[in-house]
Amino acid sequence: MENNQKKRWRPNLFDLIFIACVIIAAVVIINLGGRSGGGIISAGGQETVRYTISLERMAEDTATLISPGDTLVDRVEQRQLGTVVSVEVLPSRGLRTNFYTGERVNSEIPGENEAIIVVEAPATVTENQINVGGFVIRAGVQVSVNGPLYHGSGWIIDIERDGDAA
Repeated sequence: MENNQKKRWRPNLFDLIFIACVIIAAVVIINLGGRSGGGIISAGGQETVRYTISLERMAEDTATLISPGDTLVDRVEQRQLGTVVSVEVLPSRGLRTNFYTGERVNSEIPGENEAIIVVEAPATVTENQINVGGFVIRAGVQVSVNGPLYHGSGWIIDIERDGDAA
């Protein structure tokens, strides 16, 4: 007669240590990978930073709701991005085809505006980056913001630090 009993897995001390190491490594990777910038932000000095955001293709009346003193919040991770210092509303422009000549011309887009917003925020400044509330500020970075009565998305187009010469 054959012995048809199945062997059950019985964890030993090595198995428990291996499982604990895998769990700890997963927690560390998730914590470091989930931050903006993808790594640990080193300690740096605190400075006031002014940066300019261009919010594109806003509905015509929405752009006029932006006013100095508004607090901007990141739409994705709900982080404070600073306070609006000034705003300029311009007609939105884009490339359109001229049907008579076939050329692409830069023209106004009806019913849409572009808002150029200057934002001021306290920032942690290191040798490699400028960080406002966990959000890394760089020219060319896309942002999505919420204001008191509006929201929009666009790009950071300029950065000015306290130490920069005017």
